[in-house]
Amino acid sequence: MGKVEDNEGNAAICLQNCKPCLTYPGVEGEALFCARGKSSAPKSKKGCNCGICDVQKKYGCDDLYYCINGACE
Repeated sequence: MGKVEDNEGNAAICLQNCKPCLTYPGVEGEALFCARGKSSAPKSKKGCNCGICDVQKKYGCDDLYYCINGACE
C-alpha cells in the first residue's frame, strides 16, 4: 500500500465520488482525504464512496471514511 499523491489529477477523480457522498462535509477546497487527511468539519458516518474510487484502487488503500479517520498510509 502506497501513500496517495496529492495532485490535481487525483483530486479531480476524487471529487467525482465525493460530491454525491452522504458523509462529505462540503467544505470548500476539501477533498482527497486519503492523501490530505481528516476534514476540518465535524461529521458523522452516513455512507462512504471511497471504496469505489479509482484513486483508492490505484494506491492500494482499502479503508473507508478518510474524511473522518485520516489519510491512507
